[in-house]
Amino acid sequence: MKVKKYVAASLKEASEKIKKELGPEAVIIGTRVLDEESNGGKKMFEVTAGIEKDTESEAEVKQKLPQNEMTPGNTINELAKLTEKIYRKRNPAEKKNISFDKIKQKLKEEHQSYSVQEEIKTIEATLLHREIQEPIVRSVVDYLKDNINMLSQENIDKYVISNLSSMIRTKEFKVVEKNRPHKIAFVGPTGVGKTTCLAKLATISKILHNLDVGIISADTYRLGAIDQLKIFSEIIDIDFLVAYEPYELEEMVNKFRKKDIIFIDTAGRSQHKTEQLEKTREFLDTVDLDDVYLVLSATATTKNLYNVAESFQLYDYSAFVFSKIDESAAFGNILNVLTKYDSVPAIYLTNGQVIPDDIIAADPHFIANMIYTGKIMT
Repeated sequence: MKVKKYVAASLKEASEKIKKELGPEAVIIGTRVLDEESNGGKKMFEVTAGIEKDTESEAEVKQKLPQNEMTPGNTINELAKLTEKIYRKRNPAEKKNISFDKIKQKLKEEHQSYSVQEEIKTIEATLLHREIQEPIVRSVVDYLKDNINMLSQENIDKYVISNLSSMIRTKEFKVVEKNRPHKIAFVGPTGVGKTTCLAKLATISKILHNLDVGIISADTYRLGAIDQLKIFSEIIDIDFLVAYEPYELEEMVNKFRKKDIIFIDTAGRSQHKTEQLEKTREFLDTVDLDDVYLVLSATATTKNLYNVAESFQLYDYSAFVFSKIDESAAFGNILNVLTKYDSVPAIYLTNGQVIPDDIIAADPHFIANMIYTGKIMT
């Protein structure tokens, strides 16, 4: 595969450059927005594209490519790195917990000798500070007290994370061959990042899972939503259709009947506006969906997330996507939702705007570590 990077003022301009140089069979591996300060205050996009067919020798390609561009020899490594970043494939021995060195140091200053009882109190305060609800914190504390004879300064954090991870249900992204497309709809409030999340999963499905992907937008409510997905679809070379009325969604799905997977974008809806929620339901009821992902912002309060999760139950969602974890100050709200709605697993977390890099496959240990430490392990 020949891989190159292109910089342009817009995604459309970058797409035109890619098609002109690499041809219509080129695929997009990644996109990112460049720092405006380093570009004279102008917003610029960097798009990485690749083409499987290349008649030039590797030596000729290397000679032509600038130093900052990937060569065919390391393309597989780049895709492997992307897989590692998203799906976080690690050996159990490599899963490390962050200890609370500062907290423990303060504890030691106040108490000359280490005390498990005092450590449990510190952990209780820490969990509450992480905005985990009191009943859950009490259950963790009770668990530690029940196992107090097994605890030490070296292993107590691991016990906490193990207990937290046992409360977290996750789901792996899989597409089972059924001689028909796997259909996934994204629902959620306004501004949570549904469309960007859809774009990331569409790219991952095409690049990493080698699936034939189709995208349908039923979001004719938000200004620019269709253009956003249309431009993205042109760049990544994924077929894109728009359903303006409920009956059209069924027609669009039928047009994509030979695809492996279809992603359906819906309009962001306020959980308080029943009429708007019902309008989206009219669209989705025309299609036999395999999955509905409810996208929730990790920056929202627990009360607000509960409110959204309750109101959106009319869509019978099958998994949670927690977006904007990079913007959140605490992650206890994620645990609160996953324990209250324990029949619904988490499937992905998103941590930025870069497509497709800034998305992480949900893993109980990763989420528990993130909640307990307040940090996103990279």
